Amino acid sequence: MATSTQTPLFIVSTGRSGSTMLSNLLSLHPDILSLSELFNALHPLGFQQGSFDGPRFWTKLSEPRPRHTAWLRLMERGLVIDEFRYPMPAALRFRETGIPPLLAMTLPLLSEDPDGLHDELRVFVQSLPAGHVPQHYLQVFEWLCVRLGRRFWCERSGASLGLVQALSHFFPDAKFIHVFRDGREFAVSAHRFALTRMGMISAMFKRRFGSAPYLTPAYEAPEDLPPAWRGLLPESFDVQVFQNFALPIEPIGTAWSEMVAIGLGMLEKLPAERILHVRYESMLDAPHVELQRIVRFMDPGLDDPAWLAQAAGHVWKNPAKWVSLPGDERMRLEAACAPGMTLLRPFS
Repeated sequence: MATSTQTPLFIVSTGRSGSTMLSNLLSLHPDILSLSELFNALHPLGFQQGSFDGPRFWTKLSEPRPRHTAWLRLMERGLVIDEFRYPMPAALRFRETGIPPLLAMTLPLLSEDPDGLHDELRVFVQSLPAGHVPQHYLQVFEWLCVRLGRRFWCERSGASLGLVQALSHFFPDAKFIHVFRDGREFAVSAHRFALTRMGMISAMFKRRFGSAPYLTPAYEAPEDLPPAWRGLLPESFDVQVFQNFALPIEPIGTAWSEMVAIGLGMLEKLPAERILHVRYESMLDAPHVELQRIVRFMDPGLDDPAWLAQAAGHVWKNPAKWVSLPGDERMRLEAACAPGMTLLRPFS
């Protein structure tokens, strides 16, 4: 297999900011392999120092993550987790053993036979000689490009703005597309998002009881658990209780502002020519202009009028929802998002 000379390209965001839409549009391009949620799937073993041979690296790629097994238990009870892409009926065979992370989140978007692709990838990775983790990742990305008939790869993981430091350390010449959105709209979207709600409820449990559900397949219920919280537990999970459980929205805005501050601080340390800031609302308003700007930043050779027309046709308006919040709640959210909005203003 020829050695790739492509500059690594990562799409980063706070999540709930249009990066999934962009990844889906790029996947329509005949030359682009858009890898979705790969580093999220591999967390927390995605970025490790040292040299690994092929079999050991494959263990890092394929070892089931406890949170995916926990997700499966909740999904059996009706919770929808969009990031879990493996077909649910087939996924139930992994209830006890755990599902390999790339099968759970990444490979189902690349092939109608993700199990077969996973097996092929295993054979390739296990054949690799000892090398450092970044080198192995590049070999895996290039192998996937060749296997799937593409010539340029990019990777996108949700809420990956916090990964910029690790990505730029592992891939020193990498380029970044930073997708951002009005923080108030982010908060409204995230407030309904299953994984955000799981995180907030877990934090609430941890503060009160010292341990959190949703991170492991089994969770022991506290003896003094309020009855209204019982439907939040994995073993007695109730989707309606989970979705209707009252959670404040302004802490989401505060967390967004903090992530924006940290992420922009890391991006500012990199050469400006290696960063492209893309506003989600601009993609909705002028998809032809923004998508062409994006692919030309990735590689001028990717400019493709037929793809551009097709991709732009898949973009639709998304009216603002934060303006419909009750007055007091809206004011608190605006105040929470103000620091991040100020930092993003030069790129808007």
